[in-house]
Amino acid sequence: MSQKILVGAMALGACLLSSPALAQEESAFVGPRITIVGGWDRIDHDGENGSGFVYGGNAGYDIAVGRVRLAPEVEVTGTTQKSCFTVTNGRRCERGDRDLYVGGHVGYVVAPSVLLYGKAGYTNGRFSDRLTRVAGGTTTQIDRRDDRSGFRLGAGLEYALAEHFFVTGEYRYSNYSDGFSRNQVLGGAGFRF
Repeated sequence: MSQKILVGAMALGACLLSSPALAQEESAFVGPRITIVGGWDRIDHDGENGSGFVYGGNAGYDIAVGRVRLAPEVEVTGTTQKSCFTVTNGRRCERGDRDLYVGGHVGYVVAPSVLLYGKAGYTNGRFSDRLTRVAGGTTTQIDRRDDRSGFRLGAGLEYALAEHFFVTGEYRYSNYSDGFSRNQVLGGAGFRF
């Protein structure tokens, strides 16, 4: 009888000791958040590519389901990416512009301060194209700007520095119409309300 009481007391003690850690993991990474992001951006099109610096911000709202986090999110970024190529009788320059993203991510709290996540959603990128031709001493310049829709997939890690502050690291791939695609590696700093 005393062994059963001892085993029961030990089991109850283990539950009581583990419940604060479990409660902490279930309450971490929950609620509205904003993040400032920046990093490397590479755009590929028709076998040509160019890299630049991507910058911007996103906002989301994390919902807890046990240790799983579900979050709708939106993002706006810009880029310094620009690449120029020699063409017959001239030069063509392609430049990335703003990018709008709407999607969501699914995360898992692997430790009280660490959230691993994957993301997917719709993205709309704006790309500018300038063609400069020289013929018979005359220079002609044609500018074009197009919005291209596509999808984005990515994966990342969020690390809580304090109750409201966190940092992120993320890789993502975006695919747009007409053969445009981009790869990005970003870091971020954010605030959770």
